[in-house]
Amino acid sequence: MKASGTSAGLARGDKGPVARYEVHRDREPGSRGIERQPVIEEFNALDRARISALSYALDGPTSSGERFTGTVTVMQVYWIGDRRASTEIVDVIDERVAFRLLNEVRIPRARELTVSLERIQAEVNALAHLGA
Repeated sequence: MKASGTSAGLARGDKGPVARYEVHRDREPGSRGIERQPVIEEFNALDRARISALSYALDGPTSSGERFTGTVTVMQVYWIGDRRASTEIVDVIDERVAFRLLNEVRIPRARELTVSLERIQAEVNALAHLGA
C-alpha cells in the first residue's frame, strides 16, 4: 500500500537516475498472525524522510486503530525513468532510537549558529594565504 507522500504524485519521466527515499512503517500482524505489508511513503529528500521516520517510530496506534510495530526503515531507491534500478537501506529506526535522539541530543538554537561577518572574512583571508 502506498501512502500519499511528498512526491507520490510526481512523474519520474524519462530522465537519468533519480534517488527517492521511502519510509516503510512495519505493521503488527493481523488477527490470525498473518504478516501485513508495511505502509510506504516516498520523499524527495533524505532529511524529510528521516524526520518522518522519527515521528512514525514514536507513534502508537493511529486514530483509525491501525497498529504499527514501532520499527521504521528508510530506504534509498534509485529510479531510471519508471524502472526501479536499486534499493538500499539507509536507516532502521525504532522507538528507542527515536526517543533517545529527541531527548538526549542537544540541538543548537538559531542564535548559536550565527557567524559574524568579521569571522567569515578572517577565514576567507586565511584560506587565501594558504593558496598563495
